[in-house]
Amino acid sequence: MITEVQRKKLAHFFELLDSHKNGFLHVDDFSEIAERIRMGIGYEAGGEKHKFLAEKSTRFFHAFLNAIPHNGNQVITKEEWVNFVEEEIISKGNEEVLEEFKEFIIGFLFDLFDENHDGYISTDEFVDMFVVYGIDIKYSAKSFLKLDLNKDDKLSRNELLHAFEVFLLSDDPSQPGNWIFGNWE
Repeated sequence: MITEVQRKKLAHFFELLDSHKNGFLHVDDFSEIAERIRMGIGYEAGGEKHKFLAEKSTRFFHAFLNAIPHNGNQVITKEEWVNFVEEEIISKGNEEVLEEFKEFIIGFLFDLFDENHDGYISTDEFVDMFVVYGIDIKYSAKSFLKLDLNKDDKLSRNELLHAFEVFLLSDDPSQPGNWIFGNWE
């Protein structure tokens, strides 16, 4: 059974993905994210890097659409999103699905925000993520510090995988991993 804390965190994550703030996820939300990244980083419109971002974002949405049961109209509602995570990851405790979901989300974030491809998310890259997803920037430093478990001033894939797992599974609001997407409360 999902707790109220988990429900709030999942709703927060959904709302970050819902770029158009219309209550459902559609391919256009993910195209918008790609465009925000393109503009923020300064990639040429229609250039190779822009095309990569657009294709990656579209594939990301379609992977969600294929995984999450929905009513067939090419959108995912918040209720469908929360139900999927509750049923397939939290309630069933399916480690394989959890690992795939974590790798999917964190891999996507690394592909988009590890701009220098060094295998880490720097503070600047982390701030870029907050800006692109419309997360209140005033929480970026606090979030980064909570997630940087080994205090090396960069976030490794493992640190973010761990944080995302805590974000999904923990019902303890004080856990550092809950800060992966800023203040969810």
